[in-house]
Amino acid sequence: MKVTAMRSSQATQRLVAIPMLAAVAFVLQYLEFPVPMLPPFLKLDFSTLPALIGGLLYGPVAGVLVEVLKNALHMLLKNTDGLLIGEVANVVAGASFILAAIYLQRRGMGKKGFAAGLVLGTVLMTAVMAVANAYFLLPAYAALYQVPLEQLLAQFQADSVWSFVLYSIVPFNILKGVVLSLAAYPLYVKLSGRLNLRAAN
Repeated sequence: MKVTAMRSSQATQRLVAIPMLAAVAFVLQYLEFPVPMLPPFLKLDFSTLPALIGGLLYGPVAGVLVEVLKNALHMLLKNTDGLLIGEVANVVAGASFILAAIYLQRRGMGKKGFAAGLVLGTVLMTAVMAVANAYFLLPAYAALYQVPLEQLLAQFQADSVWSFVLYSIVPFNILKGVVLSLAAYPLYVKLSGRLNLRAAN
């Protein structure tokens, strides 16, 4: 009975915490800011941090679910063009970063594992978003806005998809990963004792 009650309590806690973290992430998404010398639609924010905390507490699937719920709220309450592409990109980027970071942390490697996971998450997010933009996101934008892809790229002074990816998408995601890591690591160390997270080593 005690085990059943404990599992029920944990399930209830998870059911409440995940939407709350998604709501916090949605609010943080409003505090986005542009990056100098990069296209204006590439903006940094810290909305992945609550999803990362959700992943640390309840596993990587919970972290990804926070990302999905956050972007669902964004689509319903903030998106003005209704195209969904930005939300899809945000989910893919956030999920790539979270899955790698949580995977190494959950292997019992403590602070070193989490730090390595943040590095791996940055690399994975950068690679995934490079491929996703080259083969799906940029062509989808062009198709939905009914403009030739070459014309869309010309707006950003790029002569090919891969030149845009290499000089805009890749630097942005590296910077995003570094910024998130610099915020996430001290937060993890600070919260690890209170939330019963492994922080040894």
